[in-house]
Amino acid sequence: MFAQQLKDLRKKTPGLTQTDMAKKLGIAKTTYASYEQGKRTPDIETQNKIADFFNVSLDYLHGRESKNSFSAKQMTVAAHIDDEVTEEQMEDILNYIDFIKQKHVKKD
Repeated sequence: MFAQQLKDLRKKTPGLTQTDMAKKLGIAKTTYASYEQGKRTPDIETQNKIADFFNVSLDYLHGRESKNSFSAKQMTVAAHIDDEVTEEQMEDILNYIDFIKQKHVKKD
C-alpha cells in the first residue's frame, strides 16, 4: 500500500519526477524508485520527510486513511493558501473552516 500511495502522490504533483523526489530526500534515484516499486521500505525518518513534503499523515501513506479523509482535503486547501499568510490570517482561515463545518452539522 505504501508504494502505491507514494507513487500516486508524486504523480498528482505536476512535473514531479522520481529524480526530483530522490534529490529532495537526499537519496539515490534507484533507491526512491525501489520505494515506489515496493521493493524497499524507507526508514521512519525518510517516511516522515515524505509525509511532510506531501502534507499527509503516515497513516495516509500506509493506506490507513481513505483518500476522502479530511487530511486529503486539508492538503487540497493548503495548496491554495499563499506562503505569505500571516499567523493571524491562518488562524482566521482555520476558524472559518471550523465555522463552516459546524454550520453544516447543525443543518443535518
